[in-house]
Amino acid sequence: MNPNRPPSPPHPPNSRGRFFRLTYSNARQDEDPKLFKGRDGVAFCELAGVLPALGYEYGTTIHLYPDDERPLSEFPSFQPSDVLVLPTRPPLHDKVGIIRPHRKIIHAAKTALEAALFRELGKYFEYCTRKHVQLSKHGAGKLRVEDPQKWGHIELYEYCGAEILKHYVGPEPIKPEENHRSTIAFFLRSNQVPGINCDFIASFGMDGYGTLIWNRIIRKQHPEWLAEPGFVMAELVFKKEIPERPLTPEFIDDGQHIEVKLLTG
Repeated sequence: MNPNRPPSPPHPPNSRGRFFRLTYSNARQDEDPKLFKGRDGVAFCELAGVLPALGYEYGTTIHLYPDDERPLSEFPSFQPSDVLVLPTRPPLHDKVGIIRPHRKIIHAAKTALEAALFRELGKYFEYCTRKHVQLSKHGAGKLRVEDPQKWGHIELYEYCGAEILKHYVGPEPIKPEENHRSTIAFFLRSNQVPGINCDFIASFGMDGYGTLIWNRIIRKQHPEWLAEPGFVMAELVFKKEIPERPLTPEFIDDGQHIEVKLLTG
């Protein structure tokens, strides 16, 4: 990914593709996961502001219901020029990671569509829940930092925001330096995902604010990522507290609030 090159359409302008929002339920476990109860809608809007300029038009929202097993034939008929957009942490291992009751669980579906996307994400993630992220060997090979082992396996706070709690390096985990508050975020674009025959974008932080901040940063600073395949991992460093009840996401644009450190290249 070249951060200095302006984005160019991934397909000819006369062959417009569609972009589809993928969302998981935001309903509590005791609630009915209705269609309108989807996650990270504001974060999706940030990416949706860029995609029309790349030759895409909005298709529709696809809600991935908990434990839903409907076949791929019941989903929209995707074309090779289409792209599926997931602006939410994918629940790759939320079920297998449950060892006690958690508040921060996303309930996955059981569809062939989700399975195809999880296989693509699995190329980069050995393990991914709200609490722990461990890169695969392939994903860790994308790191371009002096201390790549530091970023291969990370534990995050679960209930007080998704800030980094520990880095797993060697036999003993390492805590961040005092007063260094940060989290991690990821971006993946894969073209022609096997099994669904269209492109896929996943762009997420580890909680709601992290995901919104990250997608806003991509829209404002790196829209070219949306046009070409690649994998990005970043550290988001909080230099100021997130404002209480901000009216709009514009505070993210202030470099005095958040510093972005790209860990891949």
